[in-house]
Amino acid sequence: MTDITTLLNQGEHASLEFKQEDVRPESLAKELVAFSNTLGGIVLIGVADDGAIFGVTDRALIEQRVINVARHNVVPAIDPELVWSCINGQDVCEVRVGKGPAKPYQTLDGKFLIRIGSTNRQATKEELSRLFQAAGLVHFDISPVEQTGPEDLDESKLQVYWQTYYQLDYFRLDGDERINLLLNADLLNLHEGLPVCTIGGLLMFGRQPQRRLPQSAIQFAAFNGVEITDPLLDKKELMGVLPDLIDNAAALVRLFLPKPSTVNGLRREEQDCIPPAALREALVNAVCHRDYSLSHRRIQLFLFRDRLEIHSPGRLPNSLTVQKIRSGNSAPRNLLLLKYLDNMRYIDGLGRGVPLMIRALGDRVSFAENGELFSVTIRL
Repeated sequence: MTDITTLLNQGEHASLEFKQEDVRPESLAKELVAFSNTLGGIVLIGVADDGAIFGVTDRALIEQRVINVARHNVVPAIDPELVWSCINGQDVCEVRVGKGPAKPYQTLDGKFLIRIGSTNRQATKEELSRLFQAAGLVHFDISPVEQTGPEDLDESKLQVYWQTYYQLDYFRLDGDERINLLLNADLLNLHEGLPVCTIGGLLMFGRQPQRRLPQSAIQFAAFNGVEITDPLLDKKELMGVLPDLIDNAAALVRLFLPKPSTVNGLRREEQDCIPPAALREALVNAVCHRDYSLSHRRIQLFLFRDRLEIHSPGRLPNSLTVQKIRSGNSAPRNLLLLKYLDNMRYIDGLGRGVPLMIRALGDRVSFAENGELFSVTIRL
């Protein structure tokens, strides 16, 4: 646990704010909202902006004020933890705010705030969309993609899918029947009265999905060393629909993986450095659960001599933590993608992916959140 002196020495930053005893409810509410919408944080009451300690003269009054603000000035209400410390004879209240489980939070006047560095600011349209998406209130994968149409979907892929999994001959349907089927399947959406592709439709069945969704490509790089500054062995950008991305990425990674071998009698038997099932799970999770609203980021596969790193854009959705996913908890971000990848047998939709990877790899696999990235590292 970080002590109060250490906090004071840090100064205000992305997860720490100083407030004096006379802080107004509106001002305190902004801090609580911003921390709840981001990664949580601490408000120290009784401390000036420059870190000078003025303390709190009426502990009961401050406790009542914080609780009232948290319950009535933050929507939805939150329940922060209050911890008191005494430093140089002055009482300081430490208000601990967790990463909110019910995003997005707003102030009474309707402001959705996020924490950037040591300041709060209103969420942009893109950031607000991600907050609603993280809460499961909207699903980005069924959003329409403007300036697209049914012709941007690959009919041969649709025929294979409907024939294989539903014994339905897609090619025998007339034009209106095809449109209705794709609308009902959320592969198309009506936008200003016209059928356009959904993001999920393009990602699963698009002719050239990266033309409209360049963020859906996968960047691969193999390094001759253990640092990102070491010489490159190869670099590629993988394109195509999600099933192709999964298959091609797995094949590419395995091509560059070292292949230790054992001698069995007179035969030399090669072994997989990473079990194929574990590698497939990691790649499926990356493409299925990433945040596609982050239009400036791609999935990155970095293969070093001693490890494979998979960086997927987007934090874990609201209530999830790294500890929870290790136990099989899940909160899918992209339900449409999950449905189709499940139907195609790439995923089972039961939240078993991470536990299966841990079972296959043990402590060789680790998971981490780094800003807007979720990372999986597999030691070779």
